[in-house]
Amino acid sequence: MRNLVLVWVVLTFCSCAFTDQKIALTYDPSVNATGGSGELFVSKAVEMQSLSQKSGGLWIIGTVKNTYGMRTADVVTDNNIGDWVVGAFSQELRTAGYDVKPVTQLPTGVTKGMDVTILRVFVDQDAGFWSVGAISDLQFNVDIWKNGVKVKTINIAAKGDDRSMVGSATTKALSLKKALQAAMQQSIPAVITTLER
Repeated sequence: MRNLVLVWVVLTFCSCAFTDQKIALTYDPSVNATGGSGELFVSKAVEMQSLSQKSGGLWIIGTVKNTYGMRTADVVTDNNIGDWVVGAFSQELRTAGYDVKPVTQLPTGVTKGMDVTILRVFVDQDAGFWSVGAISDLQFNVDIWKNGVKVKTINIAAKGDDRSMVGSATTKALSLKKALQAAMQQSIPAVITTLER
């Protein structure tokens, strides 16, 4: 029993990471919407957040903290954040019935189109007493176009939370995935309603 307590203390209080945690940005469809039809052009996302880049092309998207809440390292990714978000939209909108056409820029007079502006992507480590949390913040705008006219802008702010015994890269990646799933659950029905009315 004493050894178990010692292991728990070491894992909980000595898990101060001084090296960056590299994560992969992933997505699993979660909305399963219906009602879409026809071609839908989706442009490459614009990233408005001030992302810092480390050597090797890694983007800083979060913090690693010690048990006292002090930042000790960064959460980094080599994935393109805009492609991650647009990829999730493409998966969900294809399931909904659209023939999704990814483009660099929306064509003039597009019948149905959308573009995304990324405002914030960040995962922060939350040191709790029994577990360590990863809280993600994802914010973006979606502009919806019909017959060459922007008809609506949808503002999305979503959170993700995942917890484990240590503040691992896996926990942070799951938290970001949950944030993107929550964002899709907010935005996909609104996109379909706007395009199809």
